[in-house]
Amino acid sequence: MRMAAGLLGLWLVFAPSDTDTDTGGSDTGDTGDTDTGDTDTGDTGVLIDPGPAVAPAPAAAPAVPQAPANDPDAPITVTTRLTPETLHIGDLMDLEVIVAYPADHDVNLPHGIDLSPLEIVGDVEVGEVESTGEGLRQRFIIHLQYFDVGEAAVPSFPVTWIDPGEQVHTYHVQPHAFVVESLLANESDPQVQAEDPPISLEYPNVRLAMIIVSVAAGLVLAALAGLILLRVLRREKPAPVVPKIPAHVVALQRLGALAAQREAMLEAGAFQEFYLRLTEIAKAYLGERFDFEALDRTTEEIQDLLRSGAVRLDPLRTDEVLTFLQDCDLVKFARLSPRDEETLEALDVVRGMIERSRVRPIAEAQPASPVSIERDVPQAARPTPSEDVARDDELPKPPGQESSQESAP
Repeated sequence: MRMAAGLLGLWLVFAPSDTDTDTGGSDTGDTGDTDTGDTDTGDTGVLIDPGPAVAPAPAAAPAVPQAPANDPDAPITVTTRLTPETLHIGDLMDLEVIVAYPADHDVNLPHGIDLSPLEIVGDVEVGEVESTGEGLRQRFIIHLQYFDVGEAAVPSFPVTWIDPGEQVHTYHVQPHAFVVESLLANESDPQVQAEDPPISLEYPNVRLAMIIVSVAAGLVLAALAGLILLRVLRREKPAPVVPKIPAHVVALQRLGALAAQREAMLEAGAFQEFYLRLTEIAKAYLGERFDFEALDRTTEEIQDLLRSGAVRLDPLRTDEVLTFLQDCDLVKFARLSPRDEETLEALDVVRGMIERSRVRPIAEAQPASPVSIERDVPQAARPTPSEDVARDDELPKPPGQESSQESAP
């Protein structure tokens, strides 16, 4: 009986109550719903401290599968080397595979080998076959990348070799372990960096820029206009073109001045000066009229120039011009004293040469028609044929012609 009472008491203590429990907390019936997070009050309503949170243990390094056993009598040896020694996540690493084999064998690295979880970058570099004295050696370089931290290993991969009997064999390269260091290894409590503050973009002031450019352009244009105006104002004005006085006008003016001084010069005995000035007037006119240098030439030089045909004095006669110059030379250099009539004749000779050879206007140079001349001259004033012959007889004959007529019987 006492034993039955004890069992009933234990059942009342440990029997489940009408409490509804879930993962968010506990339900205590009449006392209301209480959510305590990670604590459970149970039937007694006492809070239980779960204690400090325990950091999760680092994940264990993945197990590296071992390479299959190789034939102990295989004639080849394979060594591997991984560079660089210090690696970080994403670094490019080079796995150098060195295969030594007999001279009568051949080796090859199969295409499409799988080195997961590492990634092969680019193509495999195949080196030249080298001689070691006892056999041959060949290098293969595989470029790899690994995107995790911690301990890892390059998995085993096959290398095939061919014996002299053309039999293909496989050699399994042992895994190559390496460690990828974390960039946060020296941080005790690494935190995510906060976001950068927003950046305010400055929009250009288009109106202000247009105003500045317009003002600058206006200043430049004003400066250019000022420079151009200044150069125009400073430009020297061309001298007014003075119309050239015709050669015959200048010669006649000088000849008139010399004629006015003739008597005074002859009374003073300045015969040489008179003929020197007269010769200069004649030479200056002839040189200007017929376009040749006459003032600086002597009479002999002018004679050679005229006889060679380099200069023509039409309508003047060459012998007339040369005779005048030679007569003037006799007075200038032979000290002759000409008579008063001879000086007047010399003036008339120069005046006649100027009048006959001067440039005339077109209307003045055009000769009048014979019809108009005969119409203007009265019938009584017209000469008869006999009078024309008599006038021809009265004209002076050239020296050669007179001598020929006198010598004729």
